[in-house]
Amino acid sequence: MLKQIFIIIISIFTLLSCSSPNDRIYTKFENDLKDSIKINNAEKFEYTDFILHPQKSYFVNSKLKLLILQGSGEVCDSESYYLFDSKSDSILFSISRTECFESPDRWRKETDTIYVTNFKNTTEEKYANGVLVKNTKIKNDDYTNDIIFEIKINTENKYNSR
Repeated sequence: MLKQIFIIIISIFTLLSCSSPNDRIYTKFENDLKDSIKINNAEKFEYTDFILHPQKSYFVNSKLKLLILQGSGEVCDSESYYLFDSKSDSILFSISRTECFESPDRWRKETDTIYVTNFKNTTEEKYANGVLVKNTKIKNDDYTNDIIFEIKINTENKYNSR
């Protein structure tokens, strides 16, 4: 009996140590965006504009509301969420998480960084190891928006031509 309890306790601690401090932060933002999908009754659309970055797209009234891009390399994985304003087509909010590992075997994380960008308030927050490490003002003309808008336009065209 004591041996079984000991095994259960060790198992719990092992599972807890597998999650990173950033998991809680990222999960909260992720859940907020998924709630937005449900509230807006968004329709999921299966299409990938850029083959190296698989995407998930959610539409409301024939407009892209949420775009999720994923990327994976030899030692890093990334996932980015982009929430669009249906009226102005601008990006309201983005969340990006990049996890890099010490080596290609991916046993140990070297970095785990989350960027939360609020384009309406022109602020960007950077989280590392579950702690807000930087909060800065940004320029709204970030060059990455051009790429995102190109993906957005191509995805909307494909969605509306079905």
